Amino acid sequence: MNAADFVRDYGYYAVAVGTFFEGELIMLAAGVAASVGLLSLPLVILTGMAGIFASDTFCFLLGRFAGTRLKRWFPRLHARLDGVFRLIERHEDKLIVYFQFFPGLCTVTPVAFGMTRMPLTRFMALDFVGNAFWTLVFSLGGYAFGSAFEQVVQDAHHWVWAACGLCVFAGATMWWVGRMVRKRTARTAPETA
Repeated sequence: MNAADFVRDYGYYAVAVGTFFEGELIMLAAGVAASVGLLSLPLVILTGMAGIFASDTFCFLLGRFAGTRLKRWFPRLHARLDGVFRLIERHEDKLIVYFQFFPGLCTVTPVAFGMTRMPLTRFMALDFVGNAFWTLVFSLGGYAFGSAFEQVVQDAHHWVWAACGLCVFAGATMWWVGRMVRKRTARTAPETA
């Protein structure tokens, strides 16, 4: 089995599982794979939406049923949740729709909403809209990148893995920089009681 066959056989599973945990890189790479015909773009979008929606719903329910315990078990989470609660007070509905676009908020925001009195159905409805928008942006971005790459390079199928690798490298770099910023912020933040 070569790499292209592997993507065709397991690509949608990878999109569903990958978006449950970390979506940007997966959606960009899946968009590139769709642009060269290894995957179907509509199925990439639907699978990505399902993975992200499942992740957000799980985190919401985690916040609803175990939020106070999570704050005790993970002291760093306490400060992050306080910041999200302030955002919720000012931008409740908009935050649900757009939080996916802000690194570092993807997991903690649904947990925070779960700790509020917001009904699950309202969260899910607004989250669905935000997930649809987010998924379209990243999958179409990957698709456009793959299409442009194919236009520039003859026989781009040989370069797809380089493009996917570049997307993964760029995303890993963004994750690492974000992690370093969060660590630095955590060290300089005043201790909360």
